[in-house]
Amino acid sequence: MLNLVNLSRTRRASLSRFPARVLQRQICILMSSKRRAFILDFDGTITTEDTISTILEFAVSVQASKGEPAAAIRDRILSEYNEDYSKHVNNYSPTKDKRNTLAEEIDYYRSLHGVENRSFERVSKSKLFWGISNNEWQEFGRDAVNDGKVVIREGFGNFVKEVETSGGIWGVVSVNFSSQFIRGVLASAGVDTSMVGILANHPDENGILFGPETGKRWSVMATSDAKLASMEDMVNSWTRKQGTHFSQIVYIGDSGTDIECLTEERTNGIVMAENYNSSLMQTLTRVGVEVKHIDSYQDGQEAKVHWARDFQEIVRNSSLMSQIIS
Repeated sequence: MLNLVNLSRTRRASLSRFPARVLQRQICILMSSKRRAFILDFDGTITTEDTISTILEFAVSVQASKGEPAAAIRDRILSEYNEDYSKHVNNYSPTKDKRNTLAEEIDYYRSLHGVENRSFERVSKSKLFWGISNNEWQEFGRDAVNDGKVVIREGFGNFVKEVETSGGIWGVVSVNFSSQFIRGVLASAGVDTSMVGILANHPDENGILFGPETGKRWSVMATSDAKLASMEDMVNSWTRKQGTHFSQIVYIGDSGTDIECLTEERTNGIVMAENYNSSLMQTLTRVGVEVKHIDSYQDGQEAKVHWARDFQEIVRNSSLMSQIIS
């Protein structure tokens, strides 16, 4: 174990300039030869419910204040998406009841690429997000939490504190419409968002939706394979910048777009669900993926996917959250 007494005077002087919380995290990093990385979905994972409808309602109110018939635009976007999605599902083969392997289920979620991208294009062409600045998105994210329109899942603040003070790292990968809205929501939970990687879509002030800026792609992120690619980009970026290889990558998500990240060979997945009967839990069971409650998690075990009701249950598992390896 590292002893601060043995640090050089120069190192001690350098460390003393950090605030207490940052100092503790730097000490943990110095003590650790291996670290865990946590990557989180946003909608239905950090938040208790999907926030897309809340975002659309915000955009409607902004455009309505300018005299635009925004509610009708939103309703048309949703109607056309539902029609497109239903048509795809009805024509897709194999049908849900015939998909019995993980590979078949992943193929299905990847097949939604056209449906989802057409929906993003409709939103961009509609100008529903026109004229909304980054600051306005962030302010709305904070206000949405304060007003109760968005509810953050229990234990999230404690989870962030545990990860950061023990030398870990965490970030967000989301198919949400606005990365800046996400930053506002996280800020309302006391998170210093300048220190958090967030890969999500976001509209420019012309209302055009772009995907996350990763250095490789600007297309929108809307399907499970795109989320997997973004997760890999995030981990690779952390590795390059910090010169650290992670002992474990943990992905936490709640929906079908998370299925590839949750089951990827190098990750340990945690499904966020109110109970064992959630849609994603049923899907994983149907395709033969074993999912145990997080209370049963132990390092080195064969089970790769677990589930939890909230972040408090995750924090409670000391085997998962204890990251310092001397």
